[in-house]
Amino acid sequence: MFNHAAVGVAVVDLNYRFVDANQQMLSMLGYTLEEFRELTVIDVTHPAYLRTTQEQVRRMVNGEISNYVHEKLYLRKDGTSVWSRTRVTLLRNAAGEPHLMIGTIEDITDRKLADDALREERRILETLNATGASIAAQLDLQALVQTVTDAGTQISGARFGAFFYNVINAAGESFLLYCLSGAPREDFEKFGMPRNTAVFNATLRGEVVRSADITKEPRYGLMPPHYGMPKGHPQVRSYLAAPVVSRSGEVIGGLFFGHPDVGVFTPRTEQLIVAVATQAATGIDNARLYDAAQREIASRERAEAALREADRRKDEFLATLAHELRNPLAPIRQAALISQSATATEAQKRWSHDVISRQVQHMSLLLDDLLDVSRITRGTLELRRKPTELGAIVEAAVETARPAIDAKRHELLVDIPRTAVRFSADPLRLAQVLSNLLTNAAKYTDPEGQIRVAAGVSNGTLTVSVTDSGIGIPPEDITGVFAMFSQVKSTRDRSEGGLGIGLALARGLVELHNGTLEARSRGVGFGSEFIVRLPLTRTEAQSSQPAGGQRGPRPSSRKVLIADDNRDAAESLAVLLRMDGHDVTIAYDGPQALAMLAHTRPEVALLDIGMPGLNGYEVARRVRHLGSAVTLIAVTGWGQDRDKDQAREAGFDHHFTKPVDPARLSELLREGRL
Repeated sequence: MFNHAAVGVAVVDLNYRFVDANQQMLSMLGYTLEEFRELTVIDVTHPAYLRTTQEQVRRMVNGEISNYVHEKLYLRKDGTSVWSRTRVTLLRNAAGEPHLMIGTIEDITDRKLADDALREERRILETLNATGASIAAQLDLQALVQTVTDAGTQISGARFGAFFYNVINAAGESFLLYCLSGAPREDFEKFGMPRNTAVFNATLRGEVVRSADITKEPRYGLMPPHYGMPKGHPQVRSYLAAPVVSRSGEVIGGLFFGHPDVGVFTPRTEQLIVAVATQAATGIDNARLYDAAQREIASRERAEAALREADRRKDEFLATLAHELRNPLAPIRQAALISQSATATEAQKRWSHDVISRQVQHMSLLLDDLLDVSRITRGTLELRRKPTELGAIVEAAVETARPAIDAKRHELLVDIPRTAVRFSADPLRLAQVLSNLLTNAAKYTDPEGQIRVAAGVSNGTLTVSVTDSGIGIPPEDITGVFAMFSQVKSTRDRSEGGLGIGLALARGLVELHNGTLEARSRGVGFGSEFIVRLPLTRTEAQSSQPAGGQRGPRPSSRKVLIADDNRDAAESLAVLLRMDGHDVTIAYDGPQALAMLAHTRPEVALLDIGMPGLNGYEVARRVRHLGSAVTLIAVTGWGQDRDKDQAREAGFDHHFTKPVDPARLSELLREGRL
């Protein structure tokens, strides 16, 4: 029975030494009986099961148990292992003392391998299911690709895994990103995974690549898969790569797996990774759709917020504009009543005229600023560059801002180079910039404060700064002060009016000169500094005489026709031109203007566009049709580009937006060629 048993049988003494064994046992482990008797149980037991075996023997010898059964790994003579189901029973001598152990050993290797295969298959299926569920629920692209990469590395048994994939940013640009799994990032550099260019390109063309030893492949082995790998470091041998293809057929990425051992990836592994790649494609498609939807929602929300903000600022602007326009109307109305009063003295009448002049000038500047801002926004404001001198610009700006400065008794310091600084610029616009900065400084500085204008030239750049000892600007509002219609919250209660467009206009004008305007402040209570920087260019003027040192020639007398159905506007402008020595006639509608053009033959005609009978465009067309060379000037409240274009098409030589600037008109009439 011992020799012919279907299972291995062995007799062992209490020192674990084999006393006897049947042929089945010897065949199972590959030894002869003589060799076997030189061995102990410890010699043929896998180290992983040695402690368990010794513990069970101890318990039998101590009488805690009479036998034990367990599954363990034995080591064969050739170094391979065999799974067994071992049953060990303790034999006692006549005195009842432990004497020998007899064990039966059944080879269960095939069953164990089958069980392991089933367990591995179950694990893989569970991983696939879990991965599919995770992908279906995951809409964050980065988290999704990490899940896929980790799952693929686990399922394939790879040492290294990587997922290279395309992403499209908000600008529509495509970028190739990657996600790693299975090892620290530095190990990927050592192993060069998955840097085999041939495999990489093939996969991104839609091919599945599986190699038992990539270094032996004639197709892929020409390109080393371990760039920069230290000498003697194990390289990637087993290689598996699968494309990730979207519903539309676009290859949106690739899964790459590697192992330093040969023959790790089987056809079954390939099938599983292709399945993972298919799941990944679906998930990425969904994540992209979700991301696109989120961007669209965010874009709409931003647009709606911008519309709400624009609407709020529009309401604030209209309220402020109404306030700013009403302010000068009150003194104008009162001064007009004083001027018309029969009891008013000549001094009172002169005072009322001064009030009306100042308030009209204020309204005119307000409207001019609005028009300038509109032109800058639409890119239609044109500079009139000419040789310019810095001192003249500063002088003109100070003169404009002087009333606001003197009203609060501020100390004004001007520190500019003594030598003339000449450059090419639009002097009126630069003076407008500086006067805006000075007026702002005066507004937001408490009475008897200090304002300083300083200028200097360095490295081909002209720098002009306006510094005040005023209430300052909070750090968070530094950039916002240049926004259209904006006023810093902390200064609104202390502001003396304005539409909040002065700084926006100033920056726009400086940028038209290819310069910059910067605001600085250490915070509330520490004053402000505004710095203008302009690149210097060669001046066209050769004269060093400061601007304003010469007086222009007195305008020559011209025959002028003014046509406007607003009698007050026509007659007041006629008075101003007659005071300059011009011969002026007036018409109050279109037909009358056409008749007087033919009768008086003026050199210049200022035609209101909105006249009754015939509008200004129709009058101009008829005049040009008759071949008249009279200089035609359109006068209108409309100043858009299309209005100017329409005026040119009708035959006008110039276009003036109401209210007409008398100084500009006088300069035009002074020119030799109109």
